[in-house]
Amino acid sequence: MPFLARREDVDGFVVPEEVADGETVFCPHCDGRMRPRGASNQQARHFMHVDNLSADANNRACNGLAGESIGESVRHRIWKSLAVSGLQTRFADFDVREYTLEHEVDVSKGPSLLDTRRADAIVRFLEPITNPNLFFGEGVIVEVQHHNETKDIAKVTADYLSAGYSVYWAHDADFTETQFRVDRFERAFNERWPNAFAPYFIDAETALHMVDKVEFDPRELAEQDWSFNDPRPNCQHSLHTGHQGLPFCLDCGTRMRRHDTGRRMYLPLGKQ
Repeated sequence: MPFLARREDVDGFVVPEEVADGETVFCPHCDGRMRPRGASNQQARHFMHVDNLSADANNRACNGLAGESIGESVRHRIWKSLAVSGLQTRFADFDVREYTLEHEVDVSKGPSLLDTRRADAIVRFLEPITNPNLFFGEGVIVEVQHHNETKDIAKVTADYLSAGYSVYWAHDADFTETQFRVDRFERAFNERWPNAFAPYFIDAETALHMVDKVEFDPRELAEQDWSFNDPRPNCQHSLHTGHQGLPFCLDCGTRMRRHDTGRRMYLPLGKQ
């Protein structure tokens, strides 16, 4: 399933989310003609061979450029395209103005004093939102962390929050070879992982002073069974210090600790 192509008017590669339906591009491996195929629940937007210029039987089944043969910067670009496709899947039932990659966002009201920032991947809801989403705000931005890239995560997050957008910082674990993992995206916001920020539960000023303490580990917090969601929200939590110095509730047994961000995390009774 190819995710890279060459276009006659562009130097280097293009990815599927940059190419309009019906537009012809060329395979970087076999030079065959390709066209984009739309995103669905099963697969991200990708290129499909129309034909091959080579009569070699091996090229007739060409899969394009193999993932392991590309550089980190190109892989980063593919991930941006996969993220846009993933956002289309997640917000398919919403009234949306656009899905796009590398979109200029007005952040002039943010703390960085910049006028704009270029979002890696974005979904922008209609104004006014006819299918209201009080949780995500104006839309959602996915920033794809690149190994050789340095960003001031605190200021970037605060700028986007100040513009009314939710922000998700994506990593290697958020992608398969062919998809953006919407399941992780969904859980991150629902459980308030330290790489997911929505105007619903955090403002720009808080993010600016908190996010710089976060180590964006690609491992899921759920692997440790700890969550930012209180499993017993109706309990008053009469706390007692137990083994390993971790407080636990005498009434419901929930264990608690502080995340590096200062947010309280919970471990339900029965979890180790």
